[in-house]
Amino acid sequence: MGTIGVAYRLCPRCFRAVPAASGEKYCPNDGTRLLEACPRCQAPITSPYARFCVVCGQGFGLAASRGGKA
Repeated sequence: MGTIGVAYRLCPRCFRAVPAASGEKYCPNDGTRLLEACPRCQAPITSPYARFCVVCGQGFGLAASRGGKA
């Protein structure tokens, strides 16, 4: 696997994304802890527009992490 450009942290509630290097851990919009990687396979989030993992297909939304649809 090649190197990734920029990794992102993503809010699973509102989908706000920030570069991982920003140091933000919580979403300023709603206080939700930001995802640092796919919760299923731990692949890095490489797009600020991602809604699903490009490696395993796991949804990043809160409903998906609870077993529902994102």
